[in-house]
Amino acid sequence: MLLSAIFGTTTVAPPSYSTVITGGATKVGAPPRLAAGGGTVYGGMVIECSSRPQKKATKHHMKTRPRKSQAWDIRRGPTVYPPLPTLPPDWTLVTDDAIATAAASSSSSSASVPPPAESE
Repeated sequence: MLLSAIFGTTTVAPPSYSTVITGGATKVGAPPRLAAGGGTVYGGMVIECSSRPQKKATKHHMKTRPRKSQAWDIRRGPTVYPPLPTLPPDWTLVTDDAIATAAASSSSSSASVPPPAESE
């Protein structure tokens, strides 16, 4: 299987890094250099890099968020809304404390009151 089929990039088989020169000396391959397309060449093998990497979600939103540039907009405070009107009489506001006290009073009152007698 080809390496390019796995990684989706073009690769070239690397040449041998050392060649034998007469007299027993060896010649070592050159250090990595930049390729024409922006990748790095390691002994004939090209590693391609993205020239314009994309920012991930939060970093992108922080960079591209709308900013206040006008003086009147910078000095503007939060919106002040009028208070809500009172509830109509057939509505009641129920909180967690009211539910707990109602449950406690109903359980204690049902335990102290005997069940109604059946009429014959």
